[in-house]
Amino acid sequence: MKNIAQNKKTANAILTVSFLILLYWNIAHNIDVYKYIVVGALYEMSALLVAAGTFILPLFILIMALVSKFSLNKKYYIALGILALTIILLFTIYN
Repeated sequence: MKNIAQNKKTANAILTVSFLILLYWNIAHNIDVYKYIVVGALYEMSALLVAAGTFILPLFILIMALVSKFSLNKKYYIALGILALTIILLFTIYN
C-alpha cells in the first residue's frame, strides 16, 4: 500500500477516474439520456459500475491514507475532494 500511496501514475489514474465519475453524473442528470436508445442503453449498463466507484473509491483512498499515515500524493486528496463533491451533489441537487 505504501508504494501505491506515492506512485504518481496511480494518483493520476485515480484523479482521472474521480473526475470522470463527476462528469458522468453531471451529464446523466442534466441531459435526457433516454432521448437516444444507444445512449440510454450505455447509461443503464454503466450506472451500477459508476455508482459502485462513487462510493468505493473514497473508502479506498481513506484506507490508503490510514495505512500510509496520511503521507499520500496530493492528487489523492484532490480526488477525494472531487468524489466528496460528487456524493454531495448526488444526495442534494440531483435527489
